[in-house]
Amino acid sequence: MAVAANIRLQRKKAGLTQIDLAEKLGVSIATLRRWEAGETSPTGTRIMELAKLLHISPDEIVSDEKEAAKETSKLLYPSREENPGMLVFEGEGTRIELPPTEKGYELFNKLVENLIDRNKNQQA
Repeated sequence: MAVAANIRLQRKKAGLTQIDLAEKLGVSIATLRRWEAGETSPTGTRIMELAKLLHISPDEIVSDEKEAAKETSKLLYPSREENPGMLVFEGEGTRIELPPTEKGYELFNKLVENLIDRNKNQQA
């Protein structure tokens, strides 16, 4: 699952949409979505291509899950200072926007916790 999270994280860091990255790699959007969902994994050659396109090392794509979780948490738990606008979650075909209020942060955190728990259950 770390590869999937790393691909998604690095794509977002590069400011690319799934469509953008799929086109640059010459793969279908469905293939990229399966990679990011952890349903399949890219081949070694594709990992090298991904790394080159995203200007990162291949290790950043295949790094361990703990490191990916730390980086992902930065995206999932935005600070009020960094994001004065809406709290936005995008993933798995869903987009949720919440206001940056106490209730908004509470709901956002519950959403993330549920997703993390679901991923842990799927891996078990």
